Amino acid sequence: MAGLSELLANGRRLAFVIDIERYITMPRKTILTPACEKRVFELALNAKRILAVILGAAAVTLALPALASASYGWPVKPFGQEHPIRGQLNDPRMNSPVFYSSSSHTFHFGVDIAAPDGTAVYAVAPGRVHYVNPSDISIRGTKGTSNFAYWHIRPIVKNGKSVRLHALLGYIEPERGHVHFAENRNGHYINPLRRGGVTPYTDTTQPTIASLSYYDGTYHDLTNATVSGAVKLTVNAFDTPQLVSNWPWAVVTPAWIGWQLFDGNGQKIKTGHWDLGSALCPLDPLEVFAPGTLKNNWYGAGSYNYWLGQEWDTTRVQNGTFWLVVTAADIRGNETTKTVSFTVANEPATSTPA
Repeated sequence: MAGLSELLANGRRLAFVIDIERYITMPRKTILTPACEKRVFELALNAKRILAVILGAAAVTLALPALASASYGWPVKPFGQEHPIRGQLNDPRMNSPVFYSSSSHTFHFGVDIAAPDGTAVYAVAPGRVHYVNPSDISIRGTKGTSNFAYWHIRPIVKNGKSVRLHALLGYIEPERGHVHFAENRNGHYINPLRRGGVTPYTDTTQPTIASLSYYDGTYHDLTNATVSGAVKLTVNAFDTPQLVSNWPWAVVTPAWIGWQLFDGNGQKIKTGHWDLGSALCPLDPLEVFAPGTLKNNWYGAGSYNYWLGQEWDTTRVQNGTFWLVVTAADIRGNETTKTVSFTVANEPATSTPA
């Protein structure tokens, strides 16, 4: 059976087509031809049948992560109570507030659990202490188990010491307001908020898609726009944490962003997705994040702009109406979909007189 991430990815791709059926009933400036409408409805009906099968299989596989690795409590008390998150796996990280003006670009490799300075931090699993630096430690488990990182603390445990479950490790450093918590299994950072990770964890909020744009050095709203030549499509999207933290303005990256581009005949032109929820993204952050991306900071919320694939040469398609369907989902499967139509209008090629 396919993995859950693959099943959900396929299901979301089909959901894009289903969303077009809803799109046809929306008031809009662009009028679709009867042949186009028929084609889109056929795609939607077929997608619904297949989607039912995929979601049924996905429901069965939801239990698999919990079986593969036992869940664990939170690293701050109460261990069995959910705590606010103000930073998510694969959030943008850089060495200045603005992403593209920074000399360093990385993905956040864990989650930031908000708590007052001086809060006690405890081990979520037994293991041996390893100092990364004076304020960042990891607890390394036995072979086949996860290693856990606890950053921005004042450790009280000695390097190399074995610790038990719920052993006191240290206290959150002044002016940090959070402990950076990460899980590494078999050399790969994975999302602690996945099913089978830290528990309890709930998320019922839907991600927000703030805008769909094209970028040519400046952002332009794609809704009913007319484009030509080479364009770069982008989305500004974010997820709002379930619990309010000590940075109440903080937003986090969606766990999954997918897109499909259709022409006026209902034919798929482009498709793609960013998986930002299962594990640390192996891509170059500049391939994912678009200009204007800002990280959360003490003075305000971040702004997360994402490329929707590579530059698109519109001269390779016929002029006419196109529509872009984008879905953003969180780690618990809450989704938001946004659809926009726009026009491609390139000047006809001219031949040079002999």
